[in-house]
Amino acid sequence: MSASDYSSAQLQQVHASVTGFFQDIGSELLAYGPEHATLALTLLPRHLNNASNMHGGVMATLMDVAMGLCGTWEADPADRRVAMTLSMNINFSAVAAAGSRIRAQARCRSSGHKVFMASCDLLDEQDRLIAFGEGVFKRGSLRRELRPR
Repeated sequence: MSASDYSSAQLQQVHASVTGFFQDIGSELLAYGPEHATLALTLLPRHLNNASNMHGGVMATLMDVAMGLCGTWEADPADRRVAMTLSMNINFSAVAAAGSRIRAQARCRSSGHKVFMASCDLLDEQDRLIAFGEGVFKRGSLRRELRPR
């Protein structure tokens, strides 16, 4: 963890503010700092497709959230903006089964005032690449300005 990463309490604050679907799948925010974010998920049967492997939609969700977060870090979590996905490209490279611990490691590649680009690797416990992708995102409203859920 670098000196500018969030503390455990700040990570919890951000984790609680991320979209309901992120909460529904049961993922967790492991690290968050300027230009990077790491999420993790232990795969349960509900995260699998008909072939008993990690569902592509679950992969896309983890990567989308990680990339969106990596470009919205602020020193005070209350000042964090939300990100809107403008485009996203994902390449699936391996399968993962129930019980696997998956992490999405995203980093901001380029950033302007309103738009930023990010890349993300989806890895298993052995650091095997499950998927990789990139996206373009627009910074939106301050999180605190949005309607409470």
